[in-house]
Amino acid sequence: MLVSHAIRKVTLLGHPVLRKVLRRLKPDEVRSAEVQRLVREMAVTMREYDGVGIAGNQVGEDLSVFVMGLPKGTKRHPDGIELTVVFNPEIRQVGGETEEDWEGCLSVPDLRGPVVRMKKLELAGLGPDGKAFKKVYEGFPARVVQHETDHLNGLVYLDRMDGLKSLSYMSELGRKG
Repeated sequence: MLVSHAIRKVTLLGHPVLRKVLRRLKPDEVRSAEVQRLVREMAVTMREYDGVGIAGNQVGEDLSVFVMGLPKGTKRHPDGIELTVVFNPEIRQVGGETEEDWEGCLSVPDLRGPVVRMKKLELAGLGPDGKAFKKVYEGFPARVVQHETDHLNGLVYLDRMDGLKSLSYMSELGRKG
């Protein structure tokens, strides 16, 4: 029997939960049926909204969790990103390099802006089994980790931009004259 999971409404900028530091979970909470269902619904919602990542507060939950993933062969990142669930993430820069690139957000639809992020990082957190893990990410996947971790700390990418002069609607980017 195929079990369908609800698509959640994405919380938009202005909703107070997007500005909260979210509650960290204990390993036994992570393994609960309720939290496991939430994670599945987050993954379905992320795909439905054509996202690469989604945080707990973006589906209205005050829980420190994000999901990220992208199929191989996409324009955004041809290598894809393995579907990953992270609770209570902590990041540490590896090397000193940073890079600037355009970012968008499901909670700030249709807008894009340039953000400087760490190029390489180590992510530590709890996986969906409640066990601690560490993994190194570089380039676009590292950017997604930082973007989603910011959400769990009450930040959006607009807070990381160097002013808003370059903030653009996606449909207008690259227009001439």
